Amino acid sequence: MSATQLEQIPYVTTATFDQLVIDSPLPVLASFETPWSKLMVPLLGQLAEAFAGQLRVVRANISADSDLAARFKIRAVPTLLIFKNGVPVEFIVGTVPTRFIFEMVCKTVAVPAKVTKARRTKTIRQWPWRLALDSTLA
Repeated sequence: MSATQLEQIPYVTTATFDQLVIDSPLPVLASFETPWSKLMVPLLGQLAEAFAGQLRVVRANISADSDLAARFKIRAVPTLLIFKNGVPVEFIVGTVPTRFIFEMVCKTVAVPAKVTKARRTKTIRQWPWRLALDSTLA
């Protein structure tokens, strides 16, 4: 996923949260983050690409919009919430293995999880694992 595609992952605010997340016909992965915590950004891009049409991915800046953090009792970043039919069904706090996040998303969208460890990246700033759906599912 290129940088411009990653910028297309929308930020939600208190004003737009219900429209983009609660009322969404698709399951939604909401990442609650701060501007200085960019740890989840590459993973969000990979998930948005891998589950295009099955999952909506959004980001919430809790330092600029503390009402959302209070609404869902967010106390640490990164925090991921997975919503299905407007209800949070998964709550993932802190840094956890990519495989765990991927499996939670697969469970929510009802797709069997298969994660391939293609290769380690050479740059520390890049996400270390590549995600892929099993070719039989694509």
